[in-house]
Amino acid sequence: MNMASNYQEDSAEGGDQLSGESGSDFSDTDTDSDASTDSDSDSEDAPQTPNKRNVCKYYNRGQCRYGEKCRDEHVCSNFLNNSCKYGTGCRLNHNRQSPSSAQDRQKRSRRSPAETEDEEFEGPYRWQLNTGKGWKNISNDHILEAQYSLPNTKGIKIYNTSAGAVSIDFMKMRVLKKTNIKVRRMSSKDTEWLWYYRGNHCWYRYGDKGKSSPIQSSKLETEFQKNRNGSVKLTIDSTQYEICFKGMRQRNVSTGHKRTIRRRPKYEPPNDGGLHALSSRIKNMMSPSTNKTPEWQFHGRDHWHTFKNTGGCSVSSADIERCFQKNQTTMNFTVNEDNYTLDFGRMRQINQRTKAERKVRRV
Repeated sequence: MNMASNYQEDSAEGGDQLSGESGSDFSDTDTDSDASTDSDSDSEDAPQTPNKRNVCKYYNRGQCRYGEKCRDEHVCSNFLNNSCKYGTGCRLNHNRQSPSSAQDRQKRSRRSPAETEDEEFEGPYRWQLNTGKGWKNISNDHILEAQYSLPNTKGIKIYNTSAGAVSIDFMKMRVLKKTNIKVRRMSSKDTEWLWYYRGNHCWYRYGDKGKSSPIQSSKLETEFQKNRNGSVKLTIDSTQYEICFKGMRQRNVSTGHKRTIRRRPKYEPPNDGGLHALSSRIKNMMSPSTNKTPEWQFHGRDHWHTFKNTGGCSVSSADIERCFQKNQTTMNFTVNEDNYTLDFGRMRQINQRTKAERKVRRV
């Protein structure tokens, strides 16, 4: 797997804040709209039939990525309502005794990750692609996992898979523009899930020291597992808030203002060589297979800019590439007398005075 770039959200603060390659497929705002599309989990309600059966709406759209392992029933909802206009010609299941019965779903929901199609799965996670020939492991998927664990990262583009370059949308866990390819992340039952909310300028983790959050990630995860469509109420400085799992929003009860929340796994780095080895692997995975000289860029407010040794910047794209090829984990440079550090592992440039960050990429 060769990783080219990730997709992040634009920060609300000035030019040195986190910024990203957010097109129409990876846009996000801190408003009341599109709440249902921002969930990291499939927490939307399934269609309710007259018999109160939970029918998978993604199956009815032809988009369910779980297949036989889905917890909801794979049956035509229109058929159950006696309104399917396709009759026997319908491509969906018309069996009222759906094989996805409650008993079968309950049995499948108790399966451990080791009982999935990948018999060698040991955890703590595994990323796989399915191009129509069964699920195949993505090599070096810890790089994918590292990006997925960041709450502001919405997707990633990887190269040299069996299907070529693919863009993975973390928000809906799907492959963009290639409907015949599916992606999934398998997780150990021992995975530690962390919860974040989007502040005015960056993301904050619930329960972090120094933050006015009276609720811990572990508490939110417990409540989430009890009811993925439920909510939790909390009070901060006499102000009441409600955390809604279904829409993945934190709402100020008094003003109605909403903030985006996210659920992401705690990153578990591989135990095979430390930062130096990780940096080496990233170096070998960051570009598509091409003879073109790699170019280093940073993201401005609206678009990407190539590093040039002009206008007060002390390094060029070629300078950064030379350091990268030496397996350095970081490098320092200056811009108009401000000191910066470029972190190759996180693909960020950090202003040492303000601690603000920008995304960088190698293309």
